[in-house]
Amino acid sequence: MLSEEIKITYKYLKICTYMTATLYDIVKYKLLKVGDSIEFNFKGHYFRAKIQRGGLISQCTVYRPQSKDAEKILGHVSSFSSLTSWTEACLQDILEEYFTRYSSWKRVIHVETNQTMGELRDRCKLLNGRVKDSDISELYKEIHRLQTTIQEMSGVLKSNKLFQKKWSSVPFIAVRENFKYKKVKKRKIENPNAFLKVQNLMMS
Repeated sequence: MLSEEIKITYKYLKICTYMTATLYDIVKYKLLKVGDSIEFNFKGHYFRAKIQRGGLISQCTVYRPQSKDAEKILGHVSSFSSLTSWTEACLQDILEEYFTRYSSWKRVIHVETNQTMGELRDRCKLLNGRVKDSDISELYKEIHRLQTTIQEMSGVLKSNKLFQKKWSSVPFIAVRENFKYKKVKKRKIENPNAFLKVQNLMMS
């Protein structure tokens, strides 16, 4: 009986992760790695945390103004399952900022690439096919980012006299805007009790 309940709980853990954790998708598509750091700044306070398996956030610290040492915070929470819950906890529990509207995806930075989490999320949409007609601009944005990277790398190669003409970037290519993507299948929750247990486990 217990083993069967564990199987059901694990099944809905996977479903819950798929449904709610955009961070999980970003890790899955290797735009984030386990152990990478994310951070944001608010009124001179630099909050930082680590990405864990499943796209969870933990090991939270803060650098206070005029302090060179990191202070461990939010130790009462084992992990956070979303950027919003993490940033809200930092602002409310640490700075007592209860009425501040904070755009987590636009403000939180992936330290290793110096890109916002919103930019990584947009790239993830392109990789997993979750692109709507309204997101076509994101396709062009990604193409522009890649071509800019090529130009920067070409500059480094040229400065070291290693560049070859065959590596030149091709002209800008238009995106097929009428491309049809497969719809993401929605899963029905067959066991609400197991689903609630999973949510409690993730937030404990």
